[in-house]
Amino acid sequence: MSITHTVAHSQEPTTHIRMNQIGFLPLTQKIAAIVNTDATTFYIQNELGESIYSGVLENEATWALSGESVKIADFTTVTHPGTYTLMVPQYGTSHPFIIHDTVFNEINNAIVKAFYFNRASTELLPKHAGKHARKAGHSDTKVIILPSAAGPLRKAGDIISAPKGWYDAGDYNKYIVNSNITVATLLLAYENYSEYFDSISWNIPESDSEHADLLKEIRWNLDWMLSMQDPADGGVYNKTTEAHFSATRMPHEIKSPRYVVAKGTAATLGYAAVMAMTYRI
Repeated sequence: MSITHTVAHSQEPTTHIRMNQIGFLPLTQKIAAIVNTDATTFYIQNELGESIYSGVLENEATWALSGESVKIADFTTVTHPGTYTLMVPQYGTSHPFIIHDTVFNEINNAIVKAFYFNRASTELLPKHAGKHARKAGHSDTKVIILPSAAGPLRKAGDIISAPKGWYDAGDYNKYIVNSNITVATLLLAYENYSEYFDSISWNIPESDSEHADLLKEIRWNLDWMLSMQDPADGGVYNKTTEAHFSATRMPHEIKSPRYVVAKGTAATLGYAAVMAMTYRI
């Protein structure tokens, strides 16, 4: 229910009121988890400390692994854009949070640009990468077929070219299964919100006004994925890899041989689905 009175309190922000750290879109669900409290009521306050909403703490449950009892504060009906705090009387106040229709824009921009920073086979120039500029590493134009990847056309020891793609999160390998779900997610995002993505540039080398930067970034990884299909039977190699993970060094300092390994069902079926999406979009 909406209320008009002001609740005075002096507590510092508490880590025991847990919620989305980025913020909330106006018309989406908004909840917070309140840990280990006997309170039954909470308040949403504006920047002036005025309570503009009150609610009941509900659905108490205990998780044995953490030893915490949790109640849920649901304030979904608070939709007006602004900066707010959540206060539980005699318990504490949350850190400020934002409700706004652009609340996720900054983190979305950072996430998409992160793919550019993880490109293989190319130099990242200061004009595009800023402080993250670096030399090119892993051209991957001479990748060795391992015995597990050999087939009727490509024999063990043969050389193929498999450049581009994105490095994995924890090493300099490139994985088809990981790429399948990642590219599919990005393609789905574009398909559902193309007008939004068409309006944004992330300052990548391919940026122009004709096509979305998101599609250009996806294409960098798709070009590598296309090189990973065995022309003999259509199967897809699982990864472009080193024999052993490299030390923590910059990409251009790694000179170890690169290989493709056995084809896999998950890699191949996911690849087929991604390429179908790519064709459609």
